[in-house]
Amino acid sequence: MSKHAHILHGKGELVAEFNFSVGQLLLRQLTTHDTRIAQIDAHTGKEQTFKYILDTSRKLAIYLQKEGLTVNDGIAICSENNLDFCIPVCATFYLGAIVCPLNPLYSKGELKHALTIIKPKYIFISVIALNNMISIFKELHWFPRVLLLNNYDNIDIPWMSMDKAISNVSDDNIDKFQAVPVDINNHVTAILCSSGTTGLPKGVMWTDKNITTIIRMYINHPFVANAMSLALLPFFHAYSFVLLVIRLIGGNSSVVFSRFEEKLFLQSIEKYKIQYLTVVPPIMVFLAKHPLVDKYDLSSIRKIWCGAAPLSEKIEKAVVKRLNIPEISQGYGLTETTLAVLRFPQDTALKFGSVGMLVPGVSAKVIPLGEYETDETLGPNCEGELCFKGDLIMKGYYNDEKSTRATIDKDGWLHTGDVGYYDEEGYFFIVDRIKELIKYKGYQVPPAELEAILLTYSGIKDAAVIGIPNEEAGELPMAFIVKEENANIREEDIIQYVNERVSNPKRLRGGIKFVDSIPKTPSGKILRRVLRRTLKSKL
Repeated sequence: MSKHAHILHGKGELVAEFNFSVGQLLLRQLTTHDTRIAQIDAHTGKEQTFKYILDTSRKLAIYLQKEGLTVNDGIAICSENNLDFCIPVCATFYLGAIVCPLNPLYSKGELKHALTIIKPKYIFISVIALNNMISIFKELHWFPRVLLLNNYDNIDIPWMSMDKAISNVSDDNIDKFQAVPVDINNHVTAILCSSGTTGLPKGVMWTDKNITTIIRMYINHPFVANAMSLALLPFFHAYSFVLLVIRLIGGNSSVVFSRFEEKLFLQSIEKYKIQYLTVVPPIMVFLAKHPLVDKYDLSSIRKIWCGAAPLSEKIEKAVVKRLNIPEISQGYGLTETTLAVLRFPQDTALKFGSVGMLVPGVSAKVIPLGEYETDETLGPNCEGELCFKGDLIMKGYYNDEKSTRATIDKDGWLHTGDVGYYDEEGYFFIVDRIKELIKYKGYQVPPAELEAILLTYSGIKDAAVIGIPNEEAGELPMAFIVKEENANIREEDIIQYVNERVSNPKRLRGGIKFVDSIPKTPSGKILRRVLRRTLKSKL
């Protein structure tokens, strides 16, 4: 069989290639958006214009330049979503430095690990990350400078605020400021932490080319140019971080949430007549099942994009029916692919359960599980590991050549670690993660399939499935269940319900454990390693 048999290529054209870095593009576009409203704080109603973002970020860039920050220096931003998050992001891009968004809810160990990977010269933090930063700061073996994103009254802190740092930068200088030119194809402009579902996060390197390719895909999309959106997902996550940059460049206004609040989320959709939603599966479960949803007018919603974690077909259909919307578009991508490499093109028929088709400029192949350097490719409807290639693929893991070589092969194919297949029309379907497959007597059991079934059972609010060790079978599928409030459900009934709907190896032989919540990453990926550790400690 030919080496190129069963290799798929994304169809369609992108807008003409930009000869600008991300910083140059941002600077030019923010100027054109001028005094239009860029962001609204969902919790306070405070508004911020594109001109404010432009002027403040230029001042910060000038300040950092005077303080000696140069091309390829790192700037970390450790904060929840707020109106000022984008200011150091823009300034970093202008200067050709490297922006590194971090989760403010990291534990001390996780925060220290992430900072040690990237060793930023400056760290911008919000008050949420303050205590952790103070406790680990003396353990950092270099000497980063810390700035607070906001002014905080009545807090005794050792660092000054961003506002104070830029207060002496003259307004006269900002109009002359220009973005630093860089090698667009090779310059690392951002390092984002991988989700860490199977271990400590790694630093994923994005180039200017990675981000400008995404912008070329979405810049003319209706949700960028013509509508207000909700900035609900955390900006430190790849999905939301790219959307933040797209919105700033495209001139899209957004309502910014620092945390998810059920009523405020629904009120904001109603108040601002939100047409396009970008969400993760836990929010889809909320929209499908929560009684509050029926109390608000959500008729403005025209389309929902869902990504970052698997979405069950049952939940997808439930939301379509409940909200009476024409389509929900799933997508698929990793931090390592910048954004989605699979999505539903506009005016394409929706296929329930599918994560879409290849985006333009990206190639894909499916290879046999357990192979790496192989020329064998699988045809339609054959499950295997998904591999991708193209301008969206990361440059590699920062200072980690070993992990890079284990993920991107010599021919440039990114091995995702995800099990999936495509059908005769080129629609892709995700089955599970290779490392998360449960092995029962040699059979591969996908946890996501069992979770999707569990979520259809009346009275179950959330569910997660792991394999528990068993001497005879290898592993037994076991479920963690979160009950809906006042639900009266029994373990034996749930097990019977699932077992009637699956083949013999997939039965819930490990039993069920009722819990208050399922540990997840901010994007909605289930942290199975945390569940395994919890179970092991109780045993």
